[in-house]
Amino acid sequence: KVWYGWLNDIRDWCISRQLWWGHRIPVWYVGDTNDEYIVARNEDEARTKATEAGHPADVNLRQEDDVLDTWFSSGLWPFATVGWPQDEESADPNTDLARFYPGTCLETGYDILFFWVARMVMLGIELTDKSPFSVIYLHGLVRAADGSKMSKTKGNVVDPLDTVAEYGADSLRYSLVTGVTPGQDIPLNMEKIAANKAFANKLWNACKFVTGNALKDLEGEELEALAVNGPIGMEELEGLALPERYIISKCHELVGSVTKDIESYQLGAAGSKIYEFLWDQYADWYIEISKTRLYEGFGGGGEDAKTAQRVLVYILDTSMRLLHPYMPYVTEQLWHHLPRQSRLDGGVAGGNPPLLPP
Repeated sequence: KVWYGWLNDIRDWCISRQLWWGHRIPVWYVGDTNDEYIVARNEDEARTKATEAGHPADVNLRQEDDVLDTWFSSGLWPFATVGWPQDEESADPNTDLARFYPGTCLETGYDILFFWVARMVMLGIELTDKSPFSVIYLHGLVRAADGSKMSKTKGNVVDPLDTVAEYGADSLRYSLVTGVTPGQDIPLNMEKIAANKAFANKLWNACKFVTGNALKDLEGEELEALAVNGPIGMEELEGLALPERYIISKCHELVGSVTKDIESYQLGAAGSKIYEFLWDQYADWYIEISKTRLYEGFGGGGEDAKTAQRVLVYILDTSMRLLHPYMPYVTEQLWHHLPRQSRLDGGVAGGNPPLLPP
């Protein structure tokens, strides 16, 4: 309704602003007054047009001092940042304009749908004959915990830097992304952020158990053999005991479900599923099961221990990859402590992964 209301009910738009920074309006006044003006891409083109209009070749041309309205300049952003207009006539398929325009998905707040998004589409179609994107994902606005608008007057503004300092960037990021429903506002609840900080700690401790206990006696080729280079196949899966088959099957289901959710822009649902699997299925259930495989005192050891090591690393590695878009910092840190194969191209070798600090 907002989208079509703005486009159908077109009104005059004041596109000039008296600012220091911005795109200078491409208008040249002819002579010493503002009575006659020419719109052109540059001064040379403006002078050519003035001459064609009957003015002498040395006529005085003066460019408008004002800059384009912020939303006008922002409307040019999808194509102006990748080489338009200088590359629009180029046949080279490797220009940034050819490679990156048009895009696919724009993610933005619903409050600027007509200020910015509609203008990007309007200017994109007008100037390039292409819509700059085909999907618009509208997120909500971040509000106070009670749902009210954050305001300095009310004193309920939450400084994200203070929140990051107390809870970590990943906890805040995960809380915002998983708390979003397209088009709905997001109440910023500190209790939820604290709970997600506890989730990050849970991941840290799970990885610490795997690398500091389950793999502590392994080195070199034994560790490299545990590196995850692809999904576990059906033949290997059928040869495992029931708990291992169960957790791997659940992990594979999770990969499919999360992939489907992300591709359909159900970002909150995807993130919540990863959380539930890692906390309930992996950390609280399979890690406890694995102890009966790893330790001789619990009846384990030998091949059972090797199987548990393989599955522990496989599930954790796969889960870190799934969770990375939501919690990039902690997953990056933890993933580098998992076994990896040595690179054969002269890069950094896998070697023994460093142990996590307490």
